[in-house]
Order: sequence, then C-alpha cells, then structure tokens
Amino acid sequence: MRPLDLTEKDPSKRVTIYFEGRPLEAYEGEKVTVALLANGVYWLTTSTGGRKRGAFTFGPVPMVVNGVKNVNARKTAVKDGMRLERQGYGDFQETVEIDESKPVLQYVVDVAIIGAGPAGLGVVKEIGGRLTTAIIEERGWLGGDLKLKGVEQEGFGDPKEALKELSDLPENTRVFLKSVAIGVFDKGEYFLVPIVRGDQLIEILAKRVVLATGAVDNIMLFENNDYPGVFRRSDALEVMNVWGVAPGRKVAVVGAFPEELTAELDRWGIEYVVVPNPKRVEGNEKVERLIDANGNVYEVDAVIVSDGRRPDINPVTQAGGKLYFKRGYYRPVLDSNHRIREGIYVAGSAVSIKPHYANYLEGRLVGAYILREFGFEAEPCVYEERLKNYEPIAVPVHRLPLDEFNGEDVQICGCDVTLRKVDDVVKSGITDLQIIKRLTHLAMGFCQGRFCLFNGAVVVSQRTGTPMDKLDIPVARPPLKNIRMKVPARRD
Repeated sequence: MRPLDLTEKDPSKRVTIYFEGRPLEAYEGEKVTVALLANGVYWLTTSTGGRKRGAFTFGPVPMVVNGVKNVNARKTAVKDGMRLERQGYGDFQETVEIDESKPVLQYVVDVAIIGAGPAGLGVVKEIGGRLTTAIIEERGWLGGDLKLKGVEQEGFGDPKEALKELSDLPENTRVFLKSVAIGVFDKGEYFLVPIVRGDQLIEILAKRVVLATGAVDNIMLFENNDYPGVFRRSDALEVMNVWGVAPGRKVAVVGAFPEELTAELDRWGIEYVVVPNPKRVEGNEKVERLIDANGNVYEVDAVIVSDGRRPDINPVTQAGGKLYFKRGYYRPVLDSNHRIREGIYVAGSAVSIKPHYANYLEGRLVGAYILREFGFEAEPCVYEERLKNYEPIAVPVHRLPLDEFNGEDVQICGCDVTLRKVDDVVKSGITDLQIIKRLTHLAMGFCQGRFCLFNGAVVVSQRTGTPMDKLDIPVARPPLKNIRMKVPARRD
C-alpha cells in the first residue's frame, strides 16, 4: 500500500505515473491529485505570488501533463505512463471549453434541477415520473455531500444504502453528471439552462427550474491557510470516503464544527487533535506544525478546516433572487411556495444549513409545489409540517484579529488576494464590495466569489462596524463559470 492508503486497491487497476520524473503507484479512475496525495506528495503548484500550494484548499491545480501545460489536475484522471510536472498559476486561467465542431444538443423538459444532492434528488422523487425532469450535477456522482459521509446520518442511516434508494430515478429523468451549469436565463415561456459536459454545449429548456446548488465550505482565515496539507472539509471527506486515502496520519481539525470530521477520522483510525483557534501553519513543502493563538504548537502533517458551510448564493442572485442575512449567512428571499420568482424554486442547503435529511424533505416539498402547479394532486403541507422539526443551523461569524495577523500570509481568496490587500483598501475608506472587487480582484477568479466574497464582507463589516445585513452584496452575473465570450455569443 502507498503511504496514505486507507484501503487495499484493486491490483488489476495498478498503473505507474511519473511526478517530476519519479515513478509512483496509481490506480485507474483516480484523480491525479488523489494519486499524488496517496504517495505523500502534497506540494503540487505555486501561486502567482510564489507560494507553495497543494490541491485541497483553493481552486484548480494547474500542472504540466505529458508536456501539455494548463491542465487542471483536480479534474484529470491518471493514465498509465502519465508524466506530471508542477506548474505555477501565472499563466493559467481555467475556462469552460466548448468544441465548436460539435452541434449543440437541446432538450426540453418540464423541470430542470441544478444540483443532485439530497434536495435535488428529493424533488425528482416527489415528482415520481409524472413530469419530465433533468438533473444537472457538476460532480461525478449523485448524492452531493451525502456521498462523502461514511458514518450514519440522521433520517437516512447508512449513507451508502440511502443513496442506492435515492439514485433509483424514473426513466423520464435525464441525468447530466460532470456538467457545469452556466446560468438560468428567461426564454419566452421556458427557462434556458446552458450546461457544458466535457466540451459539449447542451441547452436545457425547462418550464420550471429548481436551484438545489447546495452550500460551500467556509474558508477560515489564518496565516498560511493555503499551504500544502491544508484541506477543506469536503475535500478531506472525499479523499477518505470516496478514494480511501488519508489526508495525513496526524491531523489538526480547526473551525467551529470539528464534529463533522472527528467521527470520520475515528472511523478510519486517524490520529487527530482539535484546535479551535489556529493562528499559523508552518512547514517546508507541506504542513509540519500548527500554532494556535495562544502560542501552542501542534506537530501535525495536515490541517482540516471544518468551519461550517454557507449557501451558494451565486446561482440565486444570477437568476434574479434577493438575499437577506440570518444565522450567520446570506439566504434567498422565498415566497410561500419556495420560489425566488415565478418559475424558479430553491431547495436544500442553498436555502439554509440543515441536516441532509431535512434538505431531502425540502426537495420533496418543492416537488409537491411544482406538481400542484402542473395540476397534479400533491400535499406540500405534509413536508412543511415535518420540516418544522429542523431548525436551520447557525454558523458563527468569527471576529478576525485583523491587527494581529500577518495579512500577507493570510489568503482571503485563492487568486492571490491577501487579507492585507483587502484590509488596506477598506482602511483607505472604500467599503463598497463592488469597488473592492475591482481594486483587489476579490471574487473575480476561479470560484467567482463562492468561497471568498463572504470573508471580504466580514472584513468590511468589522473594520467599519456595519452589520452584515446592511452590506450590499454584489449580484453574480452570467456566466457562473469562467467561459470564453464566443460561447454565449454563439447565437443572436
């Protein structure tokens, strides 16, 4: 077994890859980043500012693959004989690429659901084949965050068994995995949802749209928070429970919700320490120690940030929704039928943070509302009543020690936007987040602000004393993913 393997792998799928000329063991189907992690390789790329970075904190991982530059290793599967070299961010820009020689595929459905987590699958289950549906998922699996869990989940029990049942979909449901939704646009009596799968442009025309786009992990701010060996919660869960690889052999769990990781680490027998107040990460080519705000030093080889999740607001605002601030995050304003406006519904963690089973019930609720709109018998009140048992989870907004941090070492945005850069602009008197974006490039890169914009708002709020609910949060503009202008300009 490789140094960080948690499970035995199928020997018939063993291949050899070469990293910086060194032969390493890998297995067919693995992502490049997972295969390298299993071999103990954490440092994969370098930021434009010269900072060493790994694969599991920020954005894409540009690498040279078989002599070809600008390949995102996060999305690339290993192949026998593959040769890999580090590449910096300097000349890399990830975009959604379209093969213009391929004709655009077009499908017409009653309901398009963006997001295949418990909420999105709940919508399909409630509709039960009575309407035609399309479910669009950026990741390569159904189940969303539930797929990443290894321990029993309230309401579902064994997540693997629950997903078997949830993934049994009606024949008139089209499933688009590894497909990126570019936005939601009005088109007469339909909504147009352009998606890209591989290099194929697909247009979904739908009478109703459900945004079940989930939530994003909170990026916690501390010095060297982008260092190789620092993991987001979701990435740590994925490498353990999907790929059977450990993030490290002795890890520190930081953030307000360590329990989301500790049960999983216990299951795998991985040694860990919970550190509630991280100040700085240090090491040579990867994490070697974590220092907390009290000066305590923890010798660890990985740090997992488990600081809660916040709704992914970009699809909501791009589609015309409004926001309000409650329980530590921005949420969509919904009408009595769970719509942000006529024809566009929101369900699951995109509405509020709650357990997976509550997200599933909310998906069933939205499905019932849609059925009733189409003239079918449905009882949304059943799900409304059951959802009263689930109070949305509050996520703390940390008080940042802005004057104690070395702001140059704190990455507020993976596109080399430091805390100091943003803080200096705010201290100069500029507090409009739209202008801060333009001056610092905050929220203008790979994630389009999904991960970094909230922390930018926190800096403004704390420096100026302005409550979070009084800040003007920029609206996400199409396309939701970086894409060449010629794609949306393809037609009049």
